[in-house]
Amino acid sequence: MAKKLIIIDDSSTSLNFLKTLFAKNSWEVYGINNADKAIDLIYDVAPDLIITDAIMPRIGGFQFLKTVRSDEKISKIPIIIYSVLPEANAKFYIKEQFGEYFMNKNSDPDDILNLAEAVIQKHPLDKDYKENILMSGLFIKTTPPRQKKTEAAVTEIQKEPEKETVINKDELEYQFKEKYNFSYSDEKIFSEIFPLLFKILDYNLCVVSVDYFERNEKTIFCDIRNIILSPIFQKFLIEKFKASDIVLYKKYSPKLKMMINEDEFFSKIEFNFNYKNENIANVIFYSQEKSKWQIEENKEILEEILFRFFKARYINKKISKNKKDNPAIKYFTNKLDLGIFNKAENTIPKEDMYTCIIEIANYNELKGIFNQEDLDIINSRISEKIIECLEEEEQVYKNSEDEYIAIIYAKDSKHALHKLSSIINIISKIKYENTDIHIIAGASNCIINGEYNIYEAQKNAREALENTDNTEKVIIK
Repeated sequence: MAKKLIIIDDSSTSLNFLKTLFAKNSWEVYGINNADKAIDLIYDVAPDLIITDAIMPRIGGFQFLKTVRSDEKISKIPIIIYSVLPEANAKFYIKEQFGEYFMNKNSDPDDILNLAEAVIQKHPLDKDYKENILMSGLFIKTTPPRQKKTEAAVTEIQKEPEKETVINKDELEYQFKEKYNFSYSDEKIFSEIFPLLFKILDYNLCVVSVDYFERNEKTIFCDIRNIILSPIFQKFLIEKFKASDIVLYKKYSPKLKMMINEDEFFSKIEFNFNYKNENIANVIFYSQEKSKWQIEENKEILEEILFRFFKARYINKKISKNKKDNPAIKYFTNKLDLGIFNKAENTIPKEDMYTCIIEIANYNELKGIFNQEDLDIINSRISEKIIECLEEEEQVYKNSEDEYIAIIYAKDSKHALHKLSSIINIISKIKYENTDIHIIAGASNCIINGEYNIYEAQKNAREALENTDNTEKVIIK
């Protein structure tokens, strides 16, 4: 039986390299580009080994490591940290009790293969243990800790909205146009679009396949109601649309039926949307009941409005992708591109690089005043202002709901202080419904004790941030 491997890496280049390398060596390989979706994949696959990057958006490799080790059902699965981090830095983060393994990304390919073989021989998982993982995955609905921690996930059974038998075209189109702000992530947009679609079509499953323009790959978004989608069916959808990722919006309730393939649905309606000879989206509605699909007149209206929506998304994303300096990509991928610092054509000395932590100091106060949609708008405006202040080589990513991390260049600490103070002053002028936004920041040069160390710089920047006060909002350590 082939050895099963899960690879987690937000770099498509690194992910594809490892997938190809291990597949050629007779491993059964599963790749995923972010760690917050990897736990579900573990329960669906029951791998013999996991290889994960260390520095990733939202959930990094070390946090993921702790999550796996705290879940007794999967805690025995061996994990290799595969990162650009120097080994000394990695050992600082990896706790000894985890007994984990590390391999630098600059190592020879044979080294990672040999390490993987050695690790699974040292930590073999027996058949019963892996079967227990798979069985636990079937009953995900009874396991709250495995619920996705995204705004898209639905954790409780809610009263379904009343269905509309006839579509009010003008009202429906207006509601869709409200979602045309494509600077938001696709996950946020589709989490709001699905309730609109469900009011029109009483489906059990809605599947949307779209291009993820930032990575030139397809992503599938599934709204699942009163069923469970088996790993087999998920794999079928990924292969059908040649996608690299699948996002599930789940509703849980007792005694759900697991759907294995399309034949188990009584009816299916499929839309394929094309614009300028390019496929811009695919939408499929599945139902277990024939009576729910008597909507021929509404179908034409829905198809027309959906096409306008996906056309607007396509044009917006296409224009953004072609921009030389694209704020949407910089901010919403939540990714710090360390690779730009190692390019030969990059002539900026590393000693001029500063790591900055920018925090919304009164975020808890704002949470008490505004709802999540308002907070998203506030964060969006802040990110736009930060990006406007950055030069081409500089970058920023959103580290948490109230914090951003930026990389800036300055000839000395005085210049860095002036530059960061200007950014903070501009952000501080933002008002939302007459409410002030209070911003503080800390920064550190990336040369620590004569050596380049971006991770220690981030630690120092945080210490500087914690020492700020109302009179001194920016500190360079």
